[in-house]
Amino acid sequence: MIGTFLNSFYQILKFYGNNNHPQLLNQIWGNDASHFPAILSVINLYKQSVGQTDNFPRVMRDDFFKLESGGTVPFPDSANYQNQIEQEIPVFNAIASNFPFIQQEDIPNNVLTDYFREKFEKQQQAFLRNNTFRINERSDYFTYCVYNSIRFLTENGFLSAITSNAWLGKEYGFQFKRFLLDNFHIKYVVRSNAEHWFEDSKVSTIYSVFQRGQSDELTKFVTINFKLEEVFDQENISNQLRQIEDFYTDIDNCDNARNVGWRRDATFENLYHNIDNSVSVSIVTNERLINSLATQENWDTFFISANLFEQFDEHLIRLYPDIMNSFRGERTGWNPMFIISADESAQTGIEERFLIPYVKSPTELEKLEFDGNYNYYLFVCDLPEAELRNNFPGAYRWVKRFENSPNTNGVRTIRQACENQGHKPFWYSLRPKQANIITAINPYERFFFGFSESRFTFDQRFTGITVNQGQNVELIAALLNSAITFLTIEMRGTSRNLGALDLNANYFKNLRVLNPNLLPEESKTEIINAFQLLKERPIQTIAEEIQRADRINFDTVVLRAFGIDETILPALYQILSSAVNNRVTMSER
Repeated sequence: MIGTFLNSFYQILKFYGNNNHPQLLNQIWGNDASHFPAILSVINLYKQSVGQTDNFPRVMRDDFFKLESGGTVPFPDSANYQNQIEQEIPVFNAIASNFPFIQQEDIPNNVLTDYFREKFEKQQQAFLRNNTFRINERSDYFTYCVYNSIRFLTENGFLSAITSNAWLGKEYGFQFKRFLLDNFHIKYVVRSNAEHWFEDSKVSTIYSVFQRGQSDELTKFVTINFKLEEVFDQENISNQLRQIEDFYTDIDNCDNARNVGWRRDATFENLYHNIDNSVSVSIVTNERLINSLATQENWDTFFISANLFEQFDEHLIRLYPDIMNSFRGERTGWNPMFIISADESAQTGIEERFLIPYVKSPTELEKLEFDGNYNYYLFVCDLPEAELRNNFPGAYRWVKRFENSPNTNGVRTIRQACENQGHKPFWYSLRPKQANIITAINPYERFFFGFSESRFTFDQRFTGITVNQGQNVELIAALLNSAITFLTIEMRGTSRNLGALDLNANYFKNLRVLNPNLLPEESKTEIINAFQLLKERPIQTIAEEIQRADRINFDTVVLRAFGIDETILPALYQILSSAVNNRVTMSER
């Protein structure tokens, strides 16, 4: 990809009138830690003008975090290939990159934090908390690359990057966004509803353009509904560059009343669509971006509107901790030992007292109200081995069966793996939490909050919610299953490349839900009554749900109970269904 960027820069500068090959090479610098891409980049730039003698591209192969502006780099001397010349690394007017995608466990967070502590000291408030310098340990690798890029940019210089979209809504993203707002004007954030820009990547990507220096200028969140190769000329580079220039000019003037190629959205202020609906632009103020940090909002909603939830925001509240608590489901350490199917439980010989009902998969929940028919049991035992050996031979044999067996990669025994996970009081002991309400951490086409008045145990594929004493479990479940909650989850969750949303227990602690404390008893009863038909039938996909009369009636009753204009419901359904459809079908594009 480095070669693509460098060639593009070369063609762009030529497009704007610079045809001096040596001068172009001196303006365009590239770096890649890998040998092969760096060599290809050198070859591709070299062949732009083979006859030129001053023709060695400024391509480096080094660790980005070891480079310094003002430092020198040796390059072959074009006049004598046996010699080298030292070139000083300049600061740049523009940097473009698709920074590496690295798995979380492979990121040297401590090393990079120490590196930036030395570089930034107390200059960057985004990293200071209680006067302590700290970078969120869950940060993606590209965020460190952005932090480092600022040292190589001129004032008013541009940084453009293709990254994961996770920073728009993930917890680490709030620190990253604070850094961006402290140091840049965020000009464009661009997503595609038509294609993946990296077919083999497991993350959803966006393209962003940042200009160094703070500014009160507006930010444009752009949604593209076409494939780039179908619109931009792939044969004639000059024509392609003209098309791209026209594209951004059009976006910059989308809100101009005299621009007949664009129309304002009928529902949301500051959302514009071009006449063939191939592009939409949501315009967001810098003040709105700054304020969103305090409320920990997912910027993904800004692709539709800066004020998507404005009409019912005053009715929303965080249920945690006054009304409920949320937590991740059980992680056993070794499922074959601890999770036992109902069909096989009798064959194990384990005494019934050590087997508690367990929900393993979202597919087991067919209805919103859990009927208590469990397909699995969880092995839970806190008795010492001696007592098991003397009084509970079935459980004892089960424990001994797995004790010295190797785990999947053969590095540890099952006992060692469980001890490493912190099982207490014994390596074979679990202390499972129970909840009244559960929901999948990676919902796909079905959204649901399954519930039961009696608490139950569940797998790590779920987030559990316990409703505090004195609260009405069924009412809380009903409000969680409303279209407003579903829309909030869809718009403020983070999507994966394969189509599922990526949620966690902390997400639900911050989730704002319709406030049950605002309701009189009569309205609570009306909502629960309207909820009865939904809870007793099979859960369906969002596309199917919003077509059903019982669902429409339920959501209408909820809106009416909170004094929210009922006529907004079709628009909510349309936004919700479109967002879900775009997410789940993205892997097919």
